[in-house]
Amino acid sequence: MRYVALVAVAALLGVGGCATLTGGEENAPAPAFNAAACVQKDFVIYFDDGRAELTDEARRIIDLQARDIRGCTIDGVQIIGLSDQDEGNAESSRQLSVRRAEVLAEYLATRASWPRSRFELLATGARGAVTAEGLDVPVRNRARIIVAAHAP
Repeated sequence: MRYVALVAVAALLGVGGCATLTGGEENAPAPAFNAAACVQKDFVIYFDDGRAELTDEARRIIDLQARDIRGCTIDGVQIIGLSDQDEGNAESSRQLSVRRAEVLAEYLATRASWPRSRFELLATGARGAVTAEGLDVPVRNRARIIVAAHAP
């Protein structure tokens, strides 16, 4: 009986160790400050079609990106909201792009504590979703985040 209990404890510790090593777990310890990580980051967050709410996967990605530069000085954050041309007319596509950028800004300011005064929000709507040749540009149900940071 005692052997089974020890094996169970060892297994739990092993699983916990794996979670910590990945760095992707919500409750994993924060990494030590790394001045070399204080650089420009450029990443994309995807939304469900026609929606502006953050998915669990989007939150996880944002949290990991913010965690990487925790302790850095945030110089500026540019958030570019996009939407697919088939998500409605031009005005509704623009409004969806704006809302996506706003949702991201709110989350980053609240969750990552990035200074809201350093944010620049842009929205393209469906503009650019079709090339001059009439070809659709794929998957515009996203927003792009570009953050400039430096070591304090």
